[in-house]
Amino acid sequence: MVLRRSLWFGFLTVASLLWVCPSIRAGSMSSVSFQCASLVVNGRSGRCTSPPLVLYPDGKYKIWGEQGTYKIEGNRLELSESRKRGRGRLLPGRQIVFEFTYRGKKHTVTFRRRKSLEAGTVIV
Repeated sequence: MVLRRSLWFGFLTVASLLWVCPSIRAGSMSSVSFQCASLVVNGRSGRCTSPPLVLYPDGKYKIWGEQGTYKIEGNRLELSESRKRGRGRLLPGRQIVFEFTYRGKKHTVTFRRRKSLEAGTVIV
């Protein structure tokens, strides 16, 4: 029973990734990198200086000096170590949006798939 649930969960995770990142296919499982595209704080645009969000095929991620695991449920991306930013929303156009309140100010940070690829990244 536990094995059956694990297999089912693994299948759903892979299916979610293929739905969100359709160009990830067997044989090309490399990291996927998203660049910060915009920052809005209390309705005002700001300079986006965030490092890229990197999602690895083994379920790990790296951003903002954090490293942990991620999971995708529907159109939501959950980063295990992200206490301040919460869940990200996966949007069409291969974007991820984080909305959170920090020091009393509403932040919206949008990431887009990187245009220039580093070695080991795939186009999603």
